[in-house]
Amino acid sequence: MPKSPGEKPNSLVPFEYVVGNPEAWQGVAHDLVGCANILLDAALEREQLQRLAGARGSVSFRVVMMLYGFASENLIKAIIVAKNPICGPSFPVSKGTLVGRFANHNLPELAKEAGLWVSASQEHLLERLKEFIECGKYPVGRREGEGRATQVSFGALDWSDVLQLLGYLEEELQRASGGLVAAHPDLRGIHRVCPRREPAGYG
Repeated sequence: MPKSPGEKPNSLVPFEYVVGNPEAWQGVAHDLVGCANILLDAALEREQLQRLAGARGSVSFRVVMMLYGFASENLIKAIIVAKNPICGPSFPVSKGTLVGRFANHNLPELAKEAGLWVSASQEHLLERLKEFIECGKYPVGRREGEGRATQVSFGALDWSDVLQLLGYLEEELQRASGGLVAAHPDLRGIHRVCPRREPAGYG
């Protein structure tokens, strides 16, 4: 059916609605976690084959951590918007633009704004993930000395700690949304299940 002049197509969802929809942020986080899991599985298999062959080579663990970092950022921002509805004074949009305190990758500060309690080890992990987000996509940081934490070796403990953090963020999101947004029960296996549904209406 033709649209009347000036009427927006149904696909054009208002910017503020998308920003204020925690499920939209969670959906992107799940996509990132799924991609990180696929890459992690491939990297671990490649590492094992190299070990059996007595060879050494670069693997994609830095990119895995970067993707997990972006997923953490999306979940934290989902919690923030769940606690700050569109009509509220702390909603992170001003004049059609994300406000500065929200439009950054400073995970420890974003966690504070979200009102999250994090342990010292979790805060350290958030700082590491922040560095992966900012420097993991380049061979070096933006300036000398930055990005060194992304060049270290990785192990099972790294994945375990990150997935535990992501699980905590999922639970906090469910709590912040009053149960309207459900925590995913198995983030490590999220790439092995059916594709996620589109976010339902929120608010």
